[in-house]
Amino acid sequence: MTDVDATAGGRPRFGSAFGLLMTFIGVAVGLGNVWRFPYMAGAFGGGAFLLVYIVLLFAFGIPALMAELALGRMTRRGPVGAFKRIGMPGGAIVGWVLFITVLMALSYYAVVVGWVLRYTFISASGAIGSIAPESFFETMLGGFWGQFLMTAIVLALVAVVLVLGIKKGVERVSKIGMPLLFLLLFVLIGRSLTLPGAGAGLTYYLYPEFSMIDAGVVAAALGQLFFSLALGGTFLVTYASYLGDDVDVRKGAVSIGVGETFASILAGFVILPAAVALGIEVGSGPPLTFVTAPSIFARVPSGAVFATLFFGLLFFAAFLSAVAGFEVLVAGVADEHGWDRKIAVTVFCGAALLLAIVPMQSLDYILKSDLFWGSTMQPVGSALALIGLAWVVGLGRALEEANKGRRGRPIGRFWFYWIKYVVPIGIGVILVLGLRDVFRTFVL
Repeated sequence: MTDVDATAGGRPRFGSAFGLLMTFIGVAVGLGNVWRFPYMAGAFGGGAFLLVYIVLLFAFGIPALMAELALGRMTRRGPVGAFKRIGMPGGAIVGWVLFITVLMALSYYAVVVGWVLRYTFISASGAIGSIAPESFFETMLGGFWGQFLMTAIVLALVAVVLVLGIKKGVERVSKIGMPLLFLLLFVLIGRSLTLPGAGAGLTYYLYPEFSMIDAGVVAAALGQLFFSLALGGTFLVTYASYLGDDVDVRKGAVSIGVGETFASILAGFVILPAAVALGIEVGSGPPLTFVTAPSIFARVPSGAVFATLFFGLLFFAAFLSAVAGFEVLVAGVADEHGWDRKIAVTVFCGAALLLAIVPMQSLDYILKSDLFWGSTMQPVGSALALIGLAWVVGLGRALEEANKGRRGRPIGRFWFYWIKYVVPIGIGVILVLGLRDVFRTFVL
């Protein structure tokens, strides 16, 4: 089997259906699931947040996933070329704006992945059980050179995988790491739920207080959904450009959405009951996982071994998302300007390391950057992908592409009109509330 397939427009292809599935789930499953989802659920009502999230997954997430997969396969390009190829007015500009968004997001995301790598090393040394989790996290953030080294290692590993390519690099590591991550989450759930007092945390996580469901919870869940699914007109469009015409995008979208949500729910079972049992504030925000997980491992036999596995596989999941982001950049300049892959990888990994210097020195900068580049610009990119497919490509071509490889009932007009009118309204809610928060954060 070769790496190039005529049904993928002469582009590299995936080696197996399982590898394809694990790669796409690996794109979606990352820090957004194991790190961000638990603290968002903790801060926005536990069971209320979870219920809204699941409803929005099927109402908005999966239809939008189908649209981005169809757009990527149709154009055989990443975002820079995709919007131009469909004839979207200003398509090249749109693509480059999304290109810059990915680069800026990667510059702080790589720093956070570096935190996970450092926790992995600390765990492997056996010291995880003797640290004070809260003070260690704060001390780690204060060490610039330690963060610089970890970030540099992350980016070097990203470069290696990208140079190896889709089949030999990205797919190969995804097939091994993603099943291991799910297995370990089950093991950690078993320990978290047996901690004294974990029942109260489990009740908070699973029992929805309907009175807590308001516009803020809906907006938070919708924003987390787009973050977790890697929607944004970039990652999935690029990876879908390597799909053959025999792939069922509806089946793929359901598999990605359910797999990603399953990982998020499992992570919540690990973190939230344990946080309540250990007296940690569930709404404490980004440090929640980095404080809660070490506290669990300090209380279990062979805790250092479990900690090493947990942070090692968390690093792996986060790392795959980083690889997907850099693939957007590399594919963009390779498609549009004919750059050699190795040169593109070196340039963008080096640029990301330089841009990461500022977030290494400020947690506040990371939070503000994530608010803008992640919570605001990512929905913008997804909206542009929907507009491109529904308003520029049009009904006939969109349904033809979506139904390629379809073996069951054909995808009909309902999906098309849903992504054309209804889903953009939901994205508009995110943008209004997100821009309001950006204004409050940066101006007030």
